[in-house]
Formats: sequence, C-alpha cells, structure tokens
Amino acid sequence: MTVVIPQQTPSQPGRPRGSRGNGKTMNEMVKREERKLARIEMETRAGQALAAAEDIAKITALRAEQRARVAELYAKQESARAPQFQIDQRVTLWTLSALAAIMFVAAAVLTADGTIGSAIAARFAWPWMGYLLFGVFEIAILVFMLLYYVRGSRVDYDGKRVSSLHWFAAMVFAASVTVAASAYHVMDLYNYDFASIDLWVGIGLRVIAALFFVLVSKGLASVIFAKSIAL
Repeated sequence: MTVVIPQQTPSQPGRPRGSRGNGKTMNEMVKREERKLARIEMETRAGQALAAAEDIAKITALRAEQRARVAELYAKQESARAPQFQIDQRVTLWTLSALAAIMFVAAAVLTADGTIGSAIAARFAWPWMGYLLFGVFEIAILVFMLLYYVRGSRVDYDGKRVSSLHWFAAMVFAASVTVAASAYHVMDLYNYDFASIDLWVGIGLRVIAALFFVLVSKGLASVIFAKSIAL
C-alpha cells in the first residue's frame, strides 16, 4: 500500500525553509547576536563613563576640601598676626623709590672719582672725557635698573611674570665696571702697594657702596613685583 505525504503549500503553516528548529533563519540569528553584542558594548561604555564621572567627582571633592583647609589655615594664621603696616601702600612705595634714588646718586658720587681718575690714568685724549665716561656708566646702570623694574612688573598673555633677570645682570655688570675702575684708581693712587692696608680699605669701601646699591635695587624690585596671596 502506498502512503501519500501531503505537500506543504505556501498557504499552510510550518517552519520556514532553512530554519534550525527555533523558527529563525541563519541570517536572523546572526542579526540577533549582533544586536546582543551592540547592547553589551553600549552597557560597557556606559559603565566606564559612569566610573570616570565618579572618579572626577571624587577628585573635585578632594580639591574642594583641600582649598577649604588652605583657606581655614590662612584665616587662622592671619587672625593670630599682630596689626601690621601694609607694605603695599603708596606712601611706602614712593618712600622706598625716593630712598633708592638717593642711594643711586650717592653711589654715583662715590664712584665718580674712581671712574674719572681711571680715565685720566688711562690717558684719554681730553680730560673732560673722564666725566663723559662716568656719565656713560651711570646712565647705563640707571637704564638697566629701570628696564629691570618695567619688564619685571609686566605679565604675559598667560598671566606669568615676564623675565627680566638679564637686565638685572646687565645692571650688576655695569656697576661692577665702575667698581673695577674705582679699584684701579685706588691702586694707582697707592702705586700698587698691595701691602698697604689703606689700599684695601679704599677698595673695600667702594665695593661695599656698589653692593649696597645692588641690594637696594633688588629689594625695591621685590616690592614692585610682589603679588597678592593666591589661595
């Protein structure tokens, strides 16, 4: 007896052609896995972003606590201080500037004889050239000092102080030249008698006068260039 198996027609229900028992074709299964991987990757990235945000929040909180501690410590220190005169007042600044100007004139007068005497000993063509040489040295020192003050009191586009140490070095060099000329004049006056104590006293006094001028200039610069305390 022959058994006849009815053929499935498109209108009859049944498994799709190429299915693997779950009603899905191979392409559909691949797409489903791709969606799963995309969802896992998105969840992983979201977790990483959340962890990074938490780390940033912790760092921000720590910095805020540190600033609060610094502000509290500064307040305690200031509350314990005795009343003091504010050095950045205009009266003090102009007083320091006037004293620095007097110091410059005094140092110039003290080194005048040495510079002029050195020019005479060096046998310049005319005697008045010693005064001209003295003027050149002192004007150079004054110009270098003012450039040091002006440049050092400025800031660049990033808010950082403009470097002016090279002008300070130039001022020190010019002052050293005048000291060397004065020392040469003293040695010439004492006929290079290095055993004489008077020779060394004369040289020492001229060196100390120039050193005081440099220290006064540097101290005035520290007041001009001073910045307020940043918390």
